Amino acid sequence: MTHESEHSHHHHHHHSDGATEFKRRSLQAIERRKAMAKWLWRVMVAVAIIMGVAVVAAYTIG
Repeated sequence: MTHESEHSHHHHHHHSDGATEFKRRSLQAIERRKAMAKWLWRVMVAVAIIMGVAVVAAYTIG
């Protein structure tokens, strides 16, 4: 066996450094913000629909 073939299979352990950790947390924050915005939009639409129904009910019943 040659020296090159003995050392051809190295298992590199990738340790996350500060920049990698920052990037991962930043991406998670972006995803979390997008999810919150999506749910906030749904809640706002639901509130608007409920208010619209309440206005129509107030004018037809009262």
